[in-house]
Amino acid sequence: MNLLELCIHLGHDEIATVLKKSVKHREKIHALRRTTCNQLEKTEIPMQGFVAHGQFRIGDGGYSCVYVGLMMDGSEVAVKRMVVQKCDKIAENEKEIMSLIKTGNSPFIVSYRHFHNDGNFAYLIVDLCEETLTDLVDSETIEQLKEHGPRMLQEILSGLEFLHGKGILHRDLKPSNILVCIEGHMKLADFGLSRILKENETAVETDAKGTEGWMSPEVIKAGEEKEKGLFKKKSDVHVAGEHPFGLKIDRMKNILKGNSVNLKRLGDRKARKFVSWLISHKIDDRPYAHEALRDSFVSRD
Repeated sequence: MNLLELCIHLGHDEIATVLKKSVKHREKIHALRRTTCNQLEKTEIPMQGFVAHGQFRIGDGGYSCVYVGLMMDGSEVAVKRMVVQKCDKIAENEKEIMSLIKTGNSPFIVSYRHFHNDGNFAYLIVDLCEETLTDLVDSETIEQLKEHGPRMLQEILSGLEFLHGKGILHRDLKPSNILVCIEGHMKLADFGLSRILKENETAVETDAKGTEGWMSPEVIKAGEEKEKGLFKKKSDVHVAGEHPFGLKIDRMKNILKGNSVNLKRLGDRKARKFVSWLISHKIDDRPYAHEALRDSFVSRD
């Protein structure tokens, strides 16, 4: 055991936090250090170790999988491998967005490292995080979520404020696309559906895109009418932790009707009022991210 592994073994996980080394994925990282295989060694990426094998997988999607990786400088990363035949446009779009974001270095956006396309697979490499917001919510108690909820919302909104300040619309914000780093901070990720506003534009006209159950009412309406719809910065704000629009089978219908059936479960009146504002049915009634950040429920002050 090295010093880090010994400290973790003895229960001193704060050492891992200081060193910014993963706790949740440490067994996979340790196994990767023992391998001599690097499937990206013939690229310009300074990668020490990467193997696209189930032993090292930490997440997956329709045509993509995410694996742990090690850089030459010893830093731990996540490598998102996408099938080019199915994800070429999404992969290239995410590369463009991440390259643009990199120049700003926001603490609430996952840190971009490298991109490579070998014709069969596209590889997007970012700093390794511990888990998604979905995983965190599932593992924490109600008391913990009440204590940390305002701070978590403030960080998510700060990430959105940063994106919108660069003219970027996320377009697929949901708990599984929000990552939690080793220090417990929220980091926005997965920009495959994101779009960049042109100068003086306030919206993009697109097909209805996003994840079922996590779309704003104006996006759902455009999809039902089989028309292109306008996606605005405030469309990104229409999101919350536990789904306010009920069970999965009813969500799209409830969102379209503005029927927030789960809001009453928020016992805190201040929290209920804040979330109600974020998910206002009419887009003009919703706040921009920077406006929401001034609310006393999540105020930095």
